[in-house]
Amino acid sequence: MKEKDTELFLFDIEGTTTPIEFVHKVLFPYSVQNFGSFFSELKEEGVINELISASKNESEYSKEVSNSSESLSEFCKFLVSKDRKLGILKEIQGRIWKKGYESGELKSTIFLDVPLFLERIRKTGKRAAVYSSGSVEAQVLIYKYCEAGDLTPYFEAYFDTAIGGKRESTSYSRIAEKLSISPSSITFFTDIKEEADAASASGIKPVILSRPGNHPQAEHSYEVLSDFSSLLAT
Repeated sequence: MKEKDTELFLFDIEGTTTPIEFVHKVLFPYSVQNFGSFFSELKEEGVINELISASKNESEYSKEVSNSSESLSEFCKFLVSKDRKLGILKEIQGRIWKKGYESGELKSTIFLDVPLFLERIRKTGKRAAVYSSGSVEAQVLIYKYCEAGDLTPYFEAYFDTAIGGKRESTSYSRIAEKLSISPSSITFFTDIKEEADAASASGIKPVILSRPGNHPQAEHSYEVLSDFSSLLAT
């Protein structure tokens, strides 16, 4: 496959384009509040069986998970409390958030400099994509239903942990391959040093965002930005 050498910016979401506070104080609580109603209406045995199977790998969870809505809901609440990155949990949360966004109950918060930077990326003919631990559906919802309007037209692709873990260098290599671009032409924005390490090991340039509410990171030599205002500025 022929590579496109146009520069591409790959965005994490939480702590990078979206405040950590929005994710942990709005999105997560909203899913927790709605697990009960979600499972009371759920008819898909595949989802139920996957959760029950996942519960067998959770040594910290002492209860046996059954197919009752109450049992499934309690297990998902536990997973959220532990900030688990389980694919099936992310899928369930994404479906709950979709209803919230479409009903108008939810509207995502994006840092003010993000839409301006995305516009500069488009005007300069460069590319943008997203890589987050949240499901692809959840990623699209955050950018589609945000206070700045629908930002999804700025992104050409979305990746979640189906491509691989965010602290694994092979994930970033796969993303570069999927986007038909050399890793050296990608800049990855994140708020986590270990993710930056993995991206760097694949040949991608990482930049760490130091946003309000972000957690302090261990010592590193990567570029650090407080926002995107200096990038592609004329």
